[in-house]
Amino acid sequence: MAGEDATAELPLMRAQDGLTENPEAHDDRLIDEAKNSTSPSTFIWALTLTAGISGMLFGYDDLSRPLSTLDKSLITSSTSLFALIASPATGLLADKLGRRNVVLIADVLFALGALWQACTATVAGMIAGRSVVGLAIGGASLVVPLYISELSPSAFRGMLVTVSILFITGGQVIAYACGWLLAQKEHGWRWMVGLGTVPAVLQFGLFLMLPETPRWLVKAGKVEGARDVLRKVYAVTANAIAEKVLRDIKEEIQEEEALNKLVNPTVSGKDSWPFLTTFQRKMTELLFVGGNRRALIIACMLQGLQQLCGFVSQSKSTPFID
Repeated sequence: MAGEDATAELPLMRAQDGLTENPEAHDDRLIDEAKNSTSPSTFIWALTLTAGISGMLFGYDDLSRPLSTLDKSLITSSTSLFALIASPATGLLADKLGRRNVVLIADVLFALGALWQACTATVAGMIAGRSVVGLAIGGASLVVPLYISELSPSAFRGMLVTVSILFITGGQVIAYACGWLLAQKEHGWRWMVGLGTVPAVLQFGLFLMLPETPRWLVKAGKVEGARDVLRKVYAVTANAIAEKVLRDIKEEIQEEEALNKLVNPTVSGKDSWPFLTTFQRKMTELLFVGGNRRALIIACMLQGLQQLCGFVSQSKSTPFID
């Protein structure tokens, strides 16, 4: 009996002194410690601030010059219209090309649209330039928060995504300051819109040095690349934490693929319209999976209430109040 009691107690004793601790439990404890660390790493802050420049571009684009009421309406609404058009397509492009590459494309569009507006001499040219900027806004406003959230440790994800939102307000402040400084100068409005190329070019250069998100890399089959990025994100005891997060990402992707096969059974034969099929599959997942549908309803309600409160209309009209 004494021997049996000693044998029964042995695993508990070893677990207590750490001799037989499960490797996965050890990894879990390490990642919990990382999540409770005092602040994000320098690498995380660098990529967040770099990605947040898109938000500043979003806010900085809030400029105008003396025009008729109809001209102002057309120029302003063209930006919003093309941002709306770009948003659904951006999600598909982000899955196909990667989050980082879509941000780079948005930077090119921001710079192109700003230069187009600065050089044009007609209202039609201004509308075209603003439409190009609208495409960039629609892409960046969707992908930048996604990029930050997929790279950030979960404990700091909300805080870091909020930083990108603050950049939008900061961009508006800079826009009004530039407008005030250049308002009395000849062709000052051209400088106002043309200066939008500066943060776009800056972000483009900085983003060339930043990595793709681990989640997209895993989906693309680039597991080693994802592991290297995670080691940079979790600088403390990086290997164990990186492996744990990598396993979690793989499991989530496998669950998504299994759910996708359940919701969208494979159709035999060659697909003539792969882009349309992908769009249909994504919409099916969004509308018919309970968790996704609830999140969509909440997000739409929040955005709708934000618009209905009149803040956007007020901010657009403020420069014209005498």
